[in-house]
Amino acid sequence: MNLKNLIQGGNYGKEAVDFAKILVELVQKHLPEVDSLIESVLENWEWERLCALDKAILGIAVTEFLYLPEIPPKVVINEAIEIAKEYSTEKSGKFVNGILDSIAKKKGIL
Repeated sequence: MNLKNLIQGGNYGKEAVDFAKILVELVQKHLPEVDSLIESVLENWEWERLCALDKAILGIAVTEFLYLPEIPPKVVINEAIEIAKEYSTEKSGKFVNGILDSIAKKKGIL
């Protein structure tokens, strides 16, 4: 399923749709850089062992950190944690929090 089909299937406002399009484009454009940054802060974990959903959550959040500075970093972190807690594994919320905190500090965002 592509983004266009997903959006057409829902009742989303123009602002939400525009934001989703921008975010998807940014993630696609900067994926190697974003993934590399995430890998650089992993401690006692291998990239290949992370679940796909945690990778996606982290990738979106890091993209927001780097390319959407108008979104407060604490908001990005809190939203990522809540998504991880709701849709990923039992320990994903804490894991996502730790990784994003490390990246934010490394980049001087927090």
